Amino acid sequence: MSFEYSLRYTLDPRTNTPQKDDLLLKFCEEGRVDNVAFFINPEELNHSHLTAAQTQVWLDAIRPLSERLAKVGVSTSLNPWTTIMHSDRGQVVNPEIGFSTLVDVNGHQAHSMACPGDQVWRDYLSARYAQYATVHPKELWLEDDFRHYNHSPLKLACFCPRHMRLYAEKLGRDVTRAEFVKEMLQPGEPTPARKAYLDVAREEMKVTVHQIEQAVHAVSPETNLAQMTSFPDWHAMEGRDWDGLFDNLRGAGHPRVARPHLPAYNEVAPLKYGRVFEDYTRTTAAYLGDDAQLWPELESYMYSPFVKSRKFTQMQIETAALVGAKGILLNLFDMIGNGIDESYGYAKMLADSKDFLNRISEQRLQMQKLRGIRVLVSQDSAYTLHTAKGAVPEELLPKETSWAALLSQFGMATTITPWRQDSVYQGEQLAVSGQFLRNLSNEQVEQLLTDNTVLLDGDSVAVIVERNLGRLLHIENAQWRPVRTGYQTYEAADGHTAEGVVAPRITMLQHVGDYYQIKYDAGSDVDVWSHAYNEVHEQLGNVMSIIDGHIIVLPLGSDPKYGWEAEYVGFRQALLQQALDTVGASDYLRGMPNVKLNVLADHACTTLWLANFTLDDYEQIVWHSGKPVAADSARLIIRRGANSIEQTVALQHDGADIRIAHPLRALETVQLIIE
Repeated sequence: MSFEYSLRYTLDPRTNTPQKDDLLLKFCEEGRVDNVAFFINPEELNHSHLTAAQTQVWLDAIRPLSERLAKVGVSTSLNPWTTIMHSDRGQVVNPEIGFSTLVDVNGHQAHSMACPGDQVWRDYLSARYAQYATVHPKELWLEDDFRHYNHSPLKLACFCPRHMRLYAEKLGRDVTRAEFVKEMLQPGEPTPARKAYLDVAREEMKVTVHQIEQAVHAVSPETNLAQMTSFPDWHAMEGRDWDGLFDNLRGAGHPRVARPHLPAYNEVAPLKYGRVFEDYTRTTAAYLGDDAQLWPELESYMYSPFVKSRKFTQMQIETAALVGAKGILLNLFDMIGNGIDESYGYAKMLADSKDFLNRISEQRLQMQKLRGIRVLVSQDSAYTLHTAKGAVPEELLPKETSWAALLSQFGMATTITPWRQDSVYQGEQLAVSGQFLRNLSNEQVEQLLTDNTVLLDGDSVAVIVERNLGRLLHIENAQWRPVRTGYQTYEAADGHTAEGVVAPRITMLQHVGDYYQIKYDAGSDVDVWSHAYNEVHEQLGNVMSIIDGHIIVLPLGSDPKYGWEAEYVGFRQALLQQALDTVGASDYLRGMPNVKLNVLADHACTTLWLANFTLDDYEQIVWHSGKPVAADSARLIIRRGANSIEQTVALQHDGADIRIAHPLRALETVQLIIE
């Protein structure tokens, strides 16, 4: 399988020149670009929703350049920049178009952003997409403004009179917007109002994409319809049905095609990028499934190497392999119409990576077949979770990927797995955080905890206790201890050594959530590994524990701002690796902070992907294998400059550890194949 580059590009019909066209073709040739996705009506050039005549101006400008690209083997896709509209920006809906606009949770009405339940808008959008299809693009994209939230400066939508009538019908009673929102968000058990909102939001998006699909494929049956996505936890807050939406969008005989969000529009610390890569990119890929065609989006807003170095950009491109991507969407140049800026040096960067990406894509990563710890998530969690205060819609955001980010940066082999109501796991390694378990019946929770090795955070344990299932964990009683209230300040791993330190301490004072203080039944099979202390060293209660030899509990919540930042410390990595060794065999890396490990094993071979999300070089690779490895050598695929190099390396066995005397450089991704 080849790895494809798709360049997102703005051709301004009013100011484009032949010189800009020539530079585009030159860039495609030198950068080995496979596809150009032309923007329509983007960003600074956007003037609200276009009429048919205004749209045709863009298509007439794109068509001849598309024909030139085709002659040199470069295909064309289209990226209209508006569905609902990202934000008003002072624009209004043309009266000739005439659909209504959305109203947010606070009662504020948009001027240009469409109401997603308006059939007039639906008909308008379908007609425009049928018009785009006359170019017969390879992919025809729906932008990520196709959502109910993040329509700046407005908040969650839609609560217009039309939607309020729909909600009232579902509730069987009249209700004001304020009453409905209060009930939708109220603490405790989810309400009928919550379900009514999510059901309506979920269904109207599926209906819309189905109508678009019918219109497009009537004109261009060969075109793949594709969806750009945003943050999966926020999509949960609008009830997104990933299977239903993408299957309605793609149509018969077409694959699911998506652009997962890559979480760095400007350069951030690569180790920070590695954490949110799990939360957003890998979680989206998991929901879409291994058969989907994924084109993660690389964007450098406001563009140029002043906002993102070429090395960081190259790392983003190469680590797209960690979701099994078919290619990548490249937003490298501005969307104003300046065209290609050769001074950025991007063509050489792209060309340097191409052979390597093609080579490692021959053995494509498939997330649901990976070995390691399964982090469970659910698209339905906004239906089931309990809000704390009921004050803001953000309380509906699931927090189910804390383990995914932490364990992957600790070098532990992980994957992310969406839960379905018929899911049953036995003999697996699972990790659960947030209120995920509210999606399961009591019987399902008991089966999950009984038949698997499970890692639980504080919120998960609290759900178990609340549902009177504490007996499954031998819990006598438990209570929350809020962070930064003068109670707990640190955790000490009494009786254990990590990184050469006896009874190492980890902060509980800040950059971590509340502490769920658990008292276990006397005489039960609970091995307590650490305790909470205050500033004068008084022992307060149990922290990290192993229950019944197969359940690891880390009874901490997630800070609203910092998540689990305090947990990103070598002591926690060492303790968790030791604990996993106690409960069963696991795959992980030693002495390589912020390097991700992915392990795919089939009947023919075992393939490893290692990606270094830090600026440190490592002199060797040390892999603790979860299963016996008989081979004494493997094929290592690396990139050096523009060359993809395959070489044989020795596997030096040291018990369960395997040492590979080959360096792993900063920001480098490599593939190791063992046959």
